[in-house]
Amino acid sequence: MIRTALAALLALTAAPAFAADDLKTGPIEEKNVLAGKATLDPKLGYVFIQGPIRSQAVLLREPDADTRTRYQADWEEDFAKAQKKYQSAVKAWELDIVVARQTGKKELPEKPVEPTRETFVGRPIALYDQASWGPMFIYSKGEGYFSYLTSVRPGTYIYYGPIFAAPNGALGGLCYCMGSVKFDVKAGQVTDLGNFLSATPEPKEPFDTFTQFQRKYDAERAAKGKEPVFKKPALAWGLPESLKAWPSAQAEFRASGKQNNYYGLQITRIAPIPGVIDYRRDTVIDVKSGTDVANPGITTQVKVKK
Repeated sequence: MIRTALAALLALTAAPAFAADDLKTGPIEEKNVLAGKATLDPKLGYVFIQGPIRSQAVLLREPDADTRTRYQADWEEDFAKAQKKYQSAVKAWELDIVVARQTGKKELPEKPVEPTRETFVGRPIALYDQASWGPMFIYSKGEGYFSYLTSVRPGTYIYYGPIFAAPNGALGGLCYCMGSVKFDVKAGQVTDLGNFLSATPEPKEPFDTFTQFQRKYDAERAAKGKEPVFKKPALAWGLPESLKAWPSAQAEFRASGKQNNYYGLQITRIAPIPGVIDYRRDTVIDVKSGTDVANPGITTQVKVKK
């Protein structure tokens, strides 16, 4: 199961393997907007983010009917391939049995397990249509200001965490697998995230590893008489002048529950945000509705060292 999921992830990060159509999504730079090379596509949605430092993130798009149709078609194709591989594996196993008996081996190789419709695991549907930004391909920057603009398929997106997805498939960062936020992106307009994700309250002690790193790093800077890098900024919204003509709307954040750790990263959760998300032990609470968020069982892809 893990090998199947990881293989799908490598294919995903290397190329847009799950693309639904010819819509061109990805980062946009201000120079291309000013030159008229990048214009608003009414079929696409746009995500704008700003902050005091460079940032990066992976967003997971919640599956819709179209996604589920593509997922089922891919699943059938992958299942058929798995069955063919099984037949080849059985033939190889039969030869291994003959060799093992001829050489007097006491332990015979185990027969491969046949994939069935009930047990076969295909590509994770949660990873279809995912999006990302940063730390490169900045939209615009200034003194203590960095912004990103990314075109995406319209839908509901979950902030999966400050994760860097390199073109070669390498990934790093933290997975907000234990609780995060989500927001809607509509077609033909920019969804303004402002600096909400960097201005959210800091977690309470005991701190996760990333917060520990931030505290230590800023303490070292303070000892040298330098300004802190990870100091929480004041909440700010608004698009730059170059995007004023583009329709826009401020993002409305909602609580999002647990997610599988598909990339095998260190896991944590977004800090409680007044009016949006809170926790009761490991249960995610939607503050707006006052109800618990459905928290399905999760499966980590991290290999535990023994």
